Amino acid sequence: MAPAKITLSDVVQLLAEHEETAARTLSLVPSENAMSGLAKLPMLLDPYHRYFFNETDDPDRWHFRGAQSLRDIETDVAIPLLERLGRADYVSVRPLSGLNAMTLALATLGGDPGSTVVTVGPGNGGHYATPSVAQRLGQRVEFLRGPDPHSLDLDHAAELLRRVRPALVYVDQSHCLFPIDVAALVRVVREASPETLVHVDASHWMGLVLAGVFPNPLDAGADSFGGSTHKTFPGPQKALILTRDADIEKRIRETQDYLVSSHHFGATLSLGMALLEFQEFGPAYARAVVGHTRSFAGLLAGRGLTVCAADRGYTAGHQLWLDTERDGIAPGLASDRLYAAGLKVNFMAGLPGFTGQGMRIGLNEAAYQGLTEEDLPELADVFAAAVRDERPAAGLADRVAALRGARTPLGAALPEAAALLDRSLALAGRALGAHAS
Repeated sequence: MAPAKITLSDVVQLLAEHEETAARTLSLVPSENAMSGLAKLPMLLDPYHRYFFNETDDPDRWHFRGAQSLRDIETDVAIPLLERLGRADYVSVRPLSGLNAMTLALATLGGDPGSTVVTVGPGNGGHYATPSVAQRLGQRVEFLRGPDPHSLDLDHAAELLRRVRPALVYVDQSHCLFPIDVAALVRVVREASPETLVHVDASHWMGLVLAGVFPNPLDAGADSFGGSTHKTFPGPQKALILTRDADIEKRIRETQDYLVSSHHFGATLSLGMALLEFQEFGPAYARAVVGHTRSFAGLLAGRGLTVCAADRGYTAGHQLWLDTERDGIAPGLASDRLYAAGLKVNFMAGLPGFTGQGMRIGLNEAAYQGLTEEDLPELADVFAAAVRDERPAAGLADRVAALRGARTPLGAALPEAAALLDRSLALAGRALGAHAS
């Protein structure tokens, strides 16, 4: 059977319907976030199509000149802000995504084929892709492990490091309620295998680190850290690598030349704009993320849902894990019910400590969308009622829409953003062919 013909008009209609729905719903997926319309603007305009390679402004290196007039937004806005917020001397904004940054870090720091990389085991929240990427680069992989899903056995780490002498310890937590104590791990590495480098993948924690709410891995002794910019940091889908070590910076720069060509200049400009906004609201936002998440855990537990790690205070950051199977409801079914009620969540297999599937949620986007502590009991009422199918989904969805409608996203609430609205709309109109003046 021939596929149905979808026209441009159909696509625009689908986009319009999606935007209308998105404005009435709330994403509780911990690996997603939103950002301001103003910060999205460069991805609609001409810079989206341009290459930029001349970071040093060498007059003999303008082989691609389309982005020449905008170089300062990367070199004098995005990078200096990241150096300041990330407490780093060197920053690469060329990685395209968290996985691309992982590949760049492993290829640069993980040693030649045959070298060993030590990373976090899946039972302690390690990212599913890290061992596969390392192995495809020809590296051997060993795992850090711990007595429970939330902590590492440092004695085992010391023995492992003395035995295998890895080129790199790659600290990655994709499923993470509590951050690894990087300072303690670095001390073990320096004693047991002094030549080993330590890189921290802070994708999930990035906004909390840049806001100063979580410890900075470089302050904790790591040689470098990096990760994506769209989880707890409310920015574009892109990634970073930061270091204080000039040799590591040089090695990263040499490796990225053949791993990254176009670094998606439009998204880099969006990152710069998101950073300008973040320096205004970042610390208060990050504190709200942590506070909202902990409060929401207690509210859900008080409504009879099984929230993991209750004995440890549920979480230290933006993630919560729910065991709805223990409550008699399959996670997929719970997710369906929540989606119908306007709440988008992440259910999956592989959460540490789960034998089946669990539900992973986060309050990072809710905090960015402007929800306050006072909104959380209503959100918890809707959430629990949806999971148990205790109220009609349409009525619950209306309550979620009311929560969204009562609040303004943090980026859009900045006075400068409001003042630039007319000019931004004119630029968007021109990009769409309306030639608005």
